[in-house]
Amino acid sequence: MRNFDFRIFFFVLIATSVYAIGNYYIGRRVMERIQHRYTLNNRIFWIIFWVVALAYVVNQVAGDYLPGFLSTPMLYVGIYYVAILSYLMLVFPIIDMIRLANKRYSFLPKDSAAYSNFSFYVTIFLAVAIGTILIYGTWSGRSSYVKAYDVKVNKTLREDNLKIALISDIHLGDYMDVKRLKNLVGEVNEMNPDIVLIAGDLIDSSIKPFLENQMAKELGKLNSQYGTYFSFGNHDLGSKVPQLTKSLEEVGVTVLKDDFKLINDSFYVVGREDVAIKRMGGNRKSLKDITKDLDKTKPVIVIDHNPMNASLKEAQNERIDLQVSGHTHRGQFIPYNFFTNRGYDLVYGYDKKEDFNVIVSSGYGTWGPPIRIGSRSEIVQINLTSNMELVDKGSN
Repeated sequence: MRNFDFRIFFFVLIATSVYAIGNYYIGRRVMERIQHRYTLNNRIFWIIFWVVALAYVVNQVAGDYLPGFLSTPMLYVGIYYVAILSYLMLVFPIIDMIRLANKRYSFLPKDSAAYSNFSFYVTIFLAVAIGTILIYGTWSGRSSYVKAYDVKVNKTLREDNLKIALISDIHLGDYMDVKRLKNLVGEVNEMNPDIVLIAGDLIDSSIKPFLENQMAKELGKLNSQYGTYFSFGNHDLGSKVPQLTKSLEEVGVTVLKDDFKLINDSFYVVGREDVAIKRMGGNRKSLKDITKDLDKTKPVIVIDHNPMNASLKEAQNERIDLQVSGHTHRGQFIPYNFFTNRGYDLVYGYDKKEDFNVIVSSGYGTWGPPIRIGSRSEIVQINLTSNMELVDKGSN
C-alpha cells in the first residue's frame, strides 16, 4: 500500500510540474505576442493568466465545495482554456523552431517594425483559426446523430430484428446537463428500440450534479421493450458506485457488474466491471467465470466499457457474439486522436472476427474540453438478426 501511494505521489508531482511548466511557456509566448503591439503590466497579466490556467483544475478539485456562481464560470473558462492550451502547445513550438531557423537563414523581415507587424498578423491568424476550431468543435460535440450497424449472429434469436440502442460516455455533470440528457432520452425513444445498453462513463468527475438535478429520473424515461442495462466505466467508479447504483435501480435501470441477464429466453446481456477497478484495488471477474453457466446456443451480448485489446481477445475466445464498448471517444479531437489510435486495435466502429462482432462508439458526451474535431456525438443503433431459423419464435 505504501509503495502504491508513493507512486501516486510522484505521478501527481510530475503531472503538476509538467502542467505548470507548459502553462508558463504558453504564458510567456502569449505575453510576447501581445507586447508587439501593446504595453502590458506584467503582474496583472500573470495574475489573470494563472487564474484562467488553473480554473479547470480548481473546479475539478474543489468544485463541489464552491457556490454555483463561482464553480460554473470556472468550469466553462477552464474547460475551454484546456482546449486552447492543447493547440497552443502544438503551434508555439513550431513557431519557435521557425524563429531559430530564421536566425540562421534570415527569411523573415529584419526591420523591427516590419517584424512586429508580421508577428501581429500571425497572432491574429492563430486567434481566428483556434476560435473557428472551438466553434466548430463545440457544435460537433453537441450535435448528435444516429450511427446504424447491421449485425448477424450465427445463433438462434427469437426476434426477427432486435433493435439495440447503444449509448456510452455521456459524462453527465455541470456541462452535460439535464437539458442535454432530455435531448438524449428523446432521441433514443424516437428510435423505438427493443433494448437500451449504456456502456459506461455515465457521469463525469462528480456525482453531485447527477444527484442534485435528479438525472436518474430522466434516464428512467428511456422506453424499450426489454429495458435499460448499464455497465460501469472508469469515471463511474470509486465512492460514486453505491449512490449511482441505487439511483439507477430506483428508476428501473438494471446495473450489471460482472453479471448477466437472460432476456426473453432469447439472448443474454452481460455487463463487465471496468478494467480500471484493478487500479483501485478491486477485482474484475474473468469473462469465463461470468459466462460459465450460460446457454451459449443463445446469443451473448457483452457490455465492456474499455475495448482494450486483451478484452476483445478474451471475448472472442469465450464465443461472445457481440461486444459493445465506448471509452475512446474516437480520440475526441484532432490531432490527439493519433495517440488513441495507437492504443487500440479497434478505436471506433464495427469489426467482425469469425463469429465475434464488436462495436465501439465515439460516445454521446465529451470529457475535458467540450469539443469534437474528427468525431461526432453519437447514438448507435444496432440491428441484430440471426442467420439461423428458430422453429417457433412464438413458443415459451
